[in-house]
Amino acid sequence: MKVMLLQLFWNEHLFPKKKLLLLFLLFGPFKFNAQETHDLNLRIIPGLLLLSDSDNLGLMLNAEPHFKISERSSIGLRFGVALNSHKFEQNKNAQFIIDRNSDGAVVSFVPSYDYYFTKDKVKPYLGLGLGYYLISYVAIANPTKEVSEGSVNNQIGMLLRGGFDLGKTRFGIEYNFIPKADIEIPNDQPIGVVKSSYFGLSVGLNFGVR
Repeated sequence: MKVMLLQLFWNEHLFPKKKLLLLFLLFGPFKFNAQETHDLNLRIIPGLLLLSDSDNLGLMLNAEPHFKISERSSIGLRFGVALNSHKFEQNKNAQFIIDRNSDGAVVSFVPSYDYYFTKDKVKPYLGLGLGYYLISYVAIANPTKEVSEGSVNNQIGMLLRGGFDLGKTRFGIEYNFIPKADIEIPNDQPIGVVKSSYFGLSVGLNFGVR
């Protein structure tokens, strides 16, 4: 699994450098302002996927630098990894069979906004984001020398989340909507579709919160 995640981050197909650079440029001015006001913080948030169709355990891990733009709101850039969120639909006439037991992953880069309803110690929040979701290759259950996996186009998706902060601890539930995508073998023949949207339940920590 660790090897698969490293391949995801370094794979040229899954790692669109120009688009990621655009996200960093968009957040560049906010970063400098946050450093001046000392409100730049980091969230590390592990969690479990809910309603997963996979026989393997569904996990997620988010890392999110963020900063306050007012007393009740903050913006950030969430880097996330979700394992085993895939749901497959196989084409009936497809020659190759999708391996539904293999581990699949989604890597996401999502600018985010959170609104807090109170300024008390317990702070309920709602958040949203729109960003880029990178979907792993799909393993083939009956591979050949020429075909061992199917490729999937990456997608623009949406993040919706809510929960509450208690001191430096964040309790949350989130939904990541990712449009379904075709699974294609090297000759561009579609063999099915993958639905990678997922619910996640998480408990994480805020570091450097003032």
